[in-house]
Amino acid sequence: MKIKELQNYLKKNKIDYCLLLNSEKSTDHNFTYFTQIPESMTVYSLLIIPKTKKPFLLVSRLELSIAKKYSRIEKIYKIEKEPLKQLKSIIKGKRIAVNKNNVSLNQYKSIKKELKAKFIDISQFLLKLRSTKTKEEIKLLKKSCSYASLIMERTINYCNGKKTELQVKNFIEDEIKRSNLEQAFPPIVASGINSSNPHHLSANKKLKGFTVIDLGVKYKNYCSDITRTIYMGKANKKEIEIYNKVFKVNIDSINSKIKSCSKLTINAKKELGEYFIHGLGHGIGIEIHESPNLKEISKDKLKENMVFTIEPGYYKGKTGIRVEDSVLQTKNKKEILTAYSKDLIYK
Repeated sequence: MKIKELQNYLKKNKIDYCLLLNSEKSTDHNFTYFTQIPESMTVYSLLIIPKTKKPFLLVSRLELSIAKKYSRIEKIYKIEKEPLKQLKSIIKGKRIAVNKNNVSLNQYKSIKKELKAKFIDISQFLLKLRSTKTKEEIKLLKKSCSYASLIMERTINYCNGKKTELQVKNFIEDEIKRSNLEQAFPPIVASGINSSNPHHLSANKKLKGFTVIDLGVKYKNYCSDITRTIYMGKANKKEIEIYNKVFKVNIDSINSKIKSCSKLTINAKKELGEYFIHGLGHGIGIEIHESPNLKEISKDKLKENMVFTIEPGYYKGKTGIRVEDSVLQTKNKKEILTAYSKDLIYK
């Protein structure tokens, strides 16, 4: 994606190479970002980006055909029996950038010993680089969100008082598979008293009262995230008032011109009080949670072409409500990407 921007950073900071690696234990999302090879298809591979020349890939023999099919990186080589020695024969620089968030201590020691170079942590720069999206990324994110909205509609149509949380969760997973997509995260279906737990694991419990449904898909590596809260039965006046309050905070946050993630979150928390117990949202892209971070202590600012969630919630006793949209920050406003209705639906 933004390889030129990364190379400009390397040149400015007198860094010779950027080295990103995948292993059986850990996939570097930045590797996926620059290569566009699906994460589920990579096990052991290295991306090497020189500060001036074209980047290239080292991949295992088993992944060679996959890399050639999907990779945006044109130069691809097979990893030999001794990958560190092979790497040493390629990399001649003395200053090498790595993502320390993704490299194990043993890997770090082994590479440093072999290459005898100074390593610079580039993790924060990479997060910032990915926080604003290219036109191509925005197109992929919009498509991902349209799929998520469609699956949400099908899911809500499937729901009734005879279904259990687990049945609805399984339905979502089956719909994602039928659409030839991957889950962005395990779906959440939480009903009745369980709705007041934002990270509830779906159980064999029949749907009753407020029911929170949170799902997301991956389309060509890009994530979406949508939450809707429906009601099984008939809500009373107090429950409707609470729902409308959460709904209003969602709309007001989306319509707000405030660019400070901290201020936006603080304003939402003032409206919902102590029963809003998590952040207002998070960036989405290659990862389901990335920059910007919409929390009270966040120093992030919303910038044009950022894509993130707005997800106010209310959790008290037997009542749990969350209304979440994925949105795009344009020059003057936020564009909702998850278009499915937010009106309270009774089932």
